[in-house]
Amino acid sequence: MLKAYVCVACEKVIIAKDDVASLIGLFSKMRMFVPVGTEIPRNAVTPKEWCVFSIWDIEPGDELKDLILHTKFIYPDGSQFGDVNKAKIIMEPGKRAQMLAIVPGFPIGQTGDYTVATWVEENERVVAGPIEFKLGLEIVSSPQEVTPSQTILAP
Repeated sequence: MLKAYVCVACEKVIIAKDDVASLIGLFSKMRMFVPVGTEIPRNAVTPKEWCVFSIWDIEPGDELKDLILHTKFIYPDGSQFGDVNKAKIIMEPGKRAQMLAIVPGFPIGQTGDYTVATWVEENERVVAGPIEFKLGLEIVSSPQEVTPSQTILAP
């Protein structure tokens, strides 16, 4: 059965023709600068695209199974952000399976640690995972004018 090799958050993933993945901007925290006194709604999202990239070791016969990768995001208060991302895992014998969940925005309505959870299901039954990791959000009030480039991802 599938076994997780790596699962990380990054700013971008480039997959070459030979299927070698280059991970750009691995991060574990987003730091956002806002003008002093700015109120941010609890459901606010910044249009900052990012990715959850995972690699899975497969065993002989796994490529014959219908396996679905699920990825979800949990706010610091425990509520879910958005829908669960689901994608069929494409596998080839003798190769690791690489999966990419592209997220078009980052939730900014709650400071603290967001949880990313990913797992694999077969016939709606969990067969691998979940793998969980935290992504922090820090909002910094700034007395100076703030530009969009001041939202940064930090290792």
